[in-house]
Amino acid sequence: MLVRRFRQEPGTADLRRFAPVVEAVLRERAAFRALDDEALTGRARRTARPDLADDGDLAGWLAVASEVARRRLGMEPFEVQLLAAVSMLRGRVVDMETGEGKTLVGFLVAAGLAVTGRRVHVLSANDYLAGRDAQAGSPLFTAFGLSCAAVVDGMDHADRRAAYRSDVVYATVHQVGFDLLRDRQRFEDAQRLVPDLDAAVIDEIDAVLLDDAMVPLVIAGDGEPRPEEASLAAVVAAMTAGVDYEVDGERRNVSFNEAGIAALEEHLGVDDLYAEDHVGLLTAAHVALHAHALMECDVHYIVAEGQVRLVNDARGRVADRQRWPDGLHAAIERKEGLEVTAPAEVLDQMLVETVARGYRVITGMSGTALDASERLAEDLDLRTGAIPTNRPGIRVDEPDRLYLTAERRDAAAADRVRAAHAAGQPVLIGTASVADSERFAVLLADRGVEAVVLNAKNDAAEAGIIARAGEHAAVTVSTQMAGRGVDIRLAPGAVAAGGLLVLGLGRYDSARLDHQLRGRAGRQGDPGRSVYYTSLDDDVVTEHLVINMDPRTVDADGRVRDKRFRRIYEHAQRVAEGKLLQLHRTTRRYHTATDQHRRLLLDTRERLLTDPAALEDHLAHVWTAGSDQPHRWTRPARRRLATEVALYHLDRAWTRHLQVLAEVREGIHLRVLGRQDPLEEFNLIATDDFRALARAAAAATRHTLDAASEHATTLADLGLRRPSSTWTYMVADNPFGSEADRFFEYIGQALRGSQPPAISYT
Repeated sequence: MLVRRFRQEPGTADLRRFAPVVEAVLRERAAFRALDDEALTGRARRTARPDLADDGDLAGWLAVASEVARRRLGMEPFEVQLLAAVSMLRGRVVDMETGEGKTLVGFLVAAGLAVTGRRVHVLSANDYLAGRDAQAGSPLFTAFGLSCAAVVDGMDHADRRAAYRSDVVYATVHQVGFDLLRDRQRFEDAQRLVPDLDAAVIDEIDAVLLDDAMVPLVIAGDGEPRPEEASLAAVVAAMTAGVDYEVDGERRNVSFNEAGIAALEEHLGVDDLYAEDHVGLLTAAHVALHAHALMECDVHYIVAEGQVRLVNDARGRVADRQRWPDGLHAAIERKEGLEVTAPAEVLDQMLVETVARGYRVITGMSGTALDASERLAEDLDLRTGAIPTNRPGIRVDEPDRLYLTAERRDAAAADRVRAAHAAGQPVLIGTASVADSERFAVLLADRGVEAVVLNAKNDAAEAGIIARAGEHAAVTVSTQMAGRGVDIRLAPGAVAAGGLLVLGLGRYDSARLDHQLRGRAGRQGDPGRSVYYTSLDDDVVTEHLVINMDPRTVDADGRVRDKRFRRIYEHAQRVAEGKLLQLHRTTRRYHTATDQHRRLLLDTRERLLTDPAALEDHLAHVWTAGSDQPHRWTRPARRRLATEVALYHLDRAWTRHLQVLAEVREGIHLRVLGRQDPLEEFNLIATDDFRALARAAAAATRHTLDAASEHATTLADLGLRRPSSTWTYMVADNPFGSEADRFFEYIGQALRGSQPPAISYT
């Protein structure tokens, strides 16, 4: 990291320029030790509205804040923490190793921005951390006359609204995004939850702005039931692989054969399921088949408390309120014999990245921010710098140990864990899925090693499990969730045994996630080791490369000594990262036009809610010149209902617009065959449909108000019904890709021909 920083690679920043400010803080804060608490609090209140762009003001304020933190929080910032705070207050993103005190840095930065009059949101990794940090940082904030609150699940509308009025608000980006979506459905300005977005301090910034950036946040209402889906699910559940359908070797694609299609046609009573009239039935059948044949419990999802709960691949924990699109979620519920979630109609949605881009000021920190520096610079014009560790790092990172098969890999890894455990060394094993974590724990038990398992099934106990992971001889098997948010502190006996051993079973699709796991060992100068046990069966290889050659040197235990294959494995990970980057860029391009259109619609919506003159302007476009209807509906007694009707039809038109775009997106890839640019065609269609949206909303408003009686006072009186309930959730990617992905994969395989090269790409 230091080499990258000094080379000034794209997206990086040299933070040494802020060293004089840190030195000034260290000199000035010594003078505050002699002040009593009352005098210090008085000094803190007098430092309100410092000019953070002025070195003297910034150093003076941080000197006071340092002493307040020492007295009220029991934590005096180290020199490197002060450097991080100065860098973030000057708009940089900082890379800080695990255990270097990012939480205290976040307190200082949030308070520093808030005392200048900014509304600050500290975006945490999860609700638990948001609530914990809001409570822990409150004594510092109150010393400066600042209010602080957390926004978490379970809060009602009134409590949320009050929390958002605080000077410093701790929340996840998902909570903020969902509340923004709720605000866009309101009929009165007084119902608004979230004030205008101002300043964001993002903890684990790469997780929010890269790993989760393209996740759509959705608000939905009651949809129409689809009885044919339940009927098809029962038929598909009785089908047999190789008889009614075929699954490819990698278990990523499945399709009906002639016998399967015949069985479906007989059940549905149709002659040709591929006829245009039956496209909906055929799609529902394929969704049911994917759920039946490809989706695996404890790999793609878990079942907990009678619900299907998705697992976030990047974090290994339950993805709260996340579901798959296009009926797949309901199909899995049927497969598991659970109560099927009511069908939903998407009322509005936006990407996590769109929420983040709404802030005027963004800064953040992470243990792997430098790995993401180029992306952060490209996407958000944010520069990233590395913060030195407070104490020299002595962790030993061993080279990967590559094996021919996953079975050989796991056996060797289990033997390594048993030896470390016998020596009293604590071990943290990182796995890719819930199923892998539980399977490896059984493998260890067979060797006489009892391990604690941490995965999405018991993530509520995460803090307690992690707190004990550094004890003498402790063995913890975890998914990627152990890589964020909570420190692993070593017990004295564990230090003597060599510190924490972090052992990864296979690499992730992103090297950043590998580095996060490594970072659990060696905090604050502690001893520790890390090593990855990998195999040619690992998903990062099999899902991205086809290797048509054998290693030249393989040990008796299956370990691959051929250096070419170590390079091939590393190449597979780069291919995986490249695919993720391309998906990120493509998704953003497809959402750019939609985001622009949404801003235009929201501007109209906000003006109708807040500007008394906006209704007259809007109704002037609803009726042609010369009509007396606008005057009828702008009378004081009728204005409220007219506004609600206009908002209702704008919202309905926007919902229809989103449905149209979703349908267009599914088939837009076929434009390539006509030598057209799919993105350009999509944007043209989106723009044309948005223009039609305005006309349709105006026509519907005119029709409703023309037919309204003088006695009507509510939407119900006019025959209009808003959803009886709404809920929010995140849309997960289909784990097997879109139809477009499979289409291009098929074309690519055809073009490559029947003679594969030594390495080919999937």
